[in-house]
Order: sequence, then structure tokens, then C-alpha cells
Amino acid sequence: MRKTLANRFWEKVAFLGADPDDCWEWRAARSKNSYGYGVIWVNNKQTSAHRVSWKFANGPIPQGMCVLHHCDNPACVNPAHLFLGTNADNTQDMVNKGRDAKAFGEENGRAKLAGQDIHGIRKMLAKKIPQRVIAKKYGVSRRAISMINTGKTWGWLL
Repeated sequence: MRKTLANRFWEKVAFLGADPDDCWEWRAARSKNSYGYGVIWVNNKQTSAHRVSWKFANGPIPQGMCVLHHCDNPACVNPAHLFLGTNADNTQDMVNKGRDAKAFGEENGRAKLAGQDIHGIRKMLAKKIPQRVIAKKYGVSRRAISMINTGKTWGWLL
């Protein structure tokens, strides 16, 4: 016998505290992106678990609306922690909570270079050392060196 959506949903939720205002953590599949939102299959389509929770508690989500988190916990499915908003509201909420992309240069966890490297690269560029040689020395692409040279990246260190 096939389980209902509600049965499949609730068996994947962990209630993290006795208080109804605590987060209800999604304990199954999460989105492949870095955000970690819970996902569940509904009618052969992967759907965000927090959106399903909203629908269970409040009914349909108006077209074009987002379901946002007061608690800022992407895995939370507690409907008391969720609210509707537009895409603009979602973006503003992200900015208000300090989750907007502010990571430039060394602050970016994917950066291969540091500020001191940039100064060294610029000195080498000033000496007319070929970009491919500089790229090899620093373990980056020639394009990365070119973009540093033109100020398209690391421009604030000019």
C-alpha cells in the first residue's frame, strides 16, 4: 500500500524541542545547492519541504509567492516559522539577515589568491612577465591574471 503525502512528509520531520515554537527539522533529502532546503517528491516533481508544510497548514500558495523562514533555518518545516512574500521580499529578507553575497577576495571561501598575491602579480605584470608564466606560478588560469591586470577582479586593491 502506498503512503500518503502526509505520511511520507511527517515521518521525515524531527521535532527539535517540546515547545511548538522550536524548529521542526527536515531529516530527509536536501536540495543539491548549498542552501540545504528539505525536498520531497510530490506528483513526480521535487518540491521544497517547507512549501509542502505551508500548504498543509495554510492551503495553496498564491502564484508567484515565496515561502520564507522567520527562523532562517532552511531545513525547518514548522509552519509557525514560515511566511509568504514576493521574490523582492525574499531578497530583502536575505539582505536584512546578512546572507547576501559579500564575500570578495580572500573573504570568498573559493578564492585561490590572497591580497599579497595580487600585489605580487601586479609587480610581475609591471615588469612585463608573461601572463601565462604568472598564472603557472600562482596556480591559476591566464584569464584570471588578465582579469586582475584589467581590474575586473581584485580591482579594489588597485
